[in-house]
Amino acid sequence: MKRVPIPDSTGPKRRPLATVPDLSEHYGVPEKTVHRWHQTQTCVGPLMFRVGKYLRARWDDIEQYDAEQAGGAAA
Repeated sequence: MKRVPIPDSTGPKRRPLATVPDLSEHYGVPEKTVHRWHQTQTCVGPLMFRVGKYLRARWDDIEQYDAEQAGGAAA
């Protein structure tokens, strides 16, 4: 029986998900404001989601939200 090698995952490395303190620092707002953005779901702030009990966001979504707010096209 011939062994098939497992493909090497040489694709782009994943960036860690942004935490509430990361978002707070990025936007210059208190952490409570970041939580309120998620709780009210009024389309303010980037797309956020729960990972267990923790609130997280993808950096790609953050950059897309920033571009939209600046009036630019999403990258």
